[in-house]
Amino acid sequence: MNHKTIISLFVTLFAFSYNTAFAERPAAFESANEEQMQPESIQDDSRPAAYEPATPAEPEVVETEQVQQQGDVLQMPTEAQAQPVHKLDFPRRGMTQDKVQNELGRPLEIVPAVGQPPISRWVYNDRVVYFEYSAVIHVVAK
Repeated sequence: MNHKTIISLFVTLFAFSYNTAFAERPAAFESANEEQMQPESIQDDSRPAAYEPATPAEPEVVETEQVQQQGDVLQMPTEAQAQPVHKLDFPRRGMTQDKVQNELGRPLEIVPAVGQPPISRWVYNDRVVYFEYSAVIHVVAK
């Protein structure tokens, strides 16, 4: 086969596949545009079933099986039983050990520094204050 024959065969196959793939597209495209352009009062009811609005069905009643509880079941406390959450905004990050001791007093326990950078902690009755070197880095409620 020479090049002209191959090219003409390719063009013929391409034209055939193009025509068959898009043969119905213009009609479907035009009918969709016509429906969009018509006001709702003018539209007829000859639309395909896919365009029909779904009618609300009766809710389906599903029978549930009895579930057997395993393990511990915890009840959430009611608002009356719930303890309020106290925000600890003191001492603030960056405060020195001297300033914290002046404000909160002497801690119940001083845990010596560990690691690098050295992290120490002071334990009070309601909070634990963590220090890096001599500056506050974190406060945790007990």
